[in-house]
Amino acid sequence: MKESTNRQSLAFQFAAPVGIAVVSVTAFAWYVTWLSADSMLSLMMMPLTMLDSLEVGTFFALMTTMMIAMMLPAALPMIITYRRMVKAKKEFQSGRGEIRTVSFLAPYLLVWGGFGVASLSGLVILGLMGPMSGIMSSAPGVALLAAGGYQFTRAKEACLEQCQTPFSFMLSHWRDGNLGAVRMGLSHASYCIGCCWLFMLVLFLTGAMSLLWMGGVSLIIFVEKVGFKRALTSRIVGVLLILLGSGFTIQTLTTL
Repeated sequence: MKESTNRQSLAFQFAAPVGIAVVSVTAFAWYVTWLSADSMLSLMMMPLTMLDSLEVGTFFALMTTMMIAMMLPAALPMIITYRRMVKAKKEFQSGRGEIRTVSFLAPYLLVWGGFGVASLSGLVILGLMGPMSGIMSSAPGVALLAAGGYQFTRAKEACLEQCQTPFSFMLSHWRDGNLGAVRMGLSHASYCIGCCWLFMLVLFLTGAMSLLWMGGVSLIIFVEKVGFKRALTSRIVGVLLILLGSGFTIQTLTTL
């Protein structure tokens, strides 16, 4: 009993600093996103070809910050598991563990930032951002229906399983060294995007970058990955999205 208590205490001491760091960075990212909401909205409404290099860099930086705010909390179990694996391999000496963690996490966040920029640019090109009229106005409802239906697919289940089981992910994808950490971060990002990409399209199309919608989507992602009865939660979310999408689509079509 005493040995079990000691192990739990050590686990808490190991996880607590990481948790505090993640909460602090997430809070700062939300603050920056709130401050830059107007700038972000104006940049996202313009095609990348109309932006100069500084504006493109700013757009990418703001998008990555937004993704940090939304996605970093859900990655907490994966970060803690990675650090514990690095420590078990005796790679924490001379600060190497910190470098390994950054090498693992940075690609994950940068890939999400790139995905956001690419998705928004594509939607702008297709005329799906900003005021829409005619049949195009049904796009948000269609996105909600697609996101709801995707919750029941094998692709969603397979990607979500990788995100929900950090230890299994580490065992099957482990690579040594900083380059190995980068490769693992990229693998983690690919599964996470496979799991959540339609949530982001719903946010872009329906939420219009609203902080309320951002908070709701990030909460859903967090509960899916970290909460209890995650498979049931995923299906409940799917049903709710389908109902919301159906109502939105019917309302839109009746006004055409």
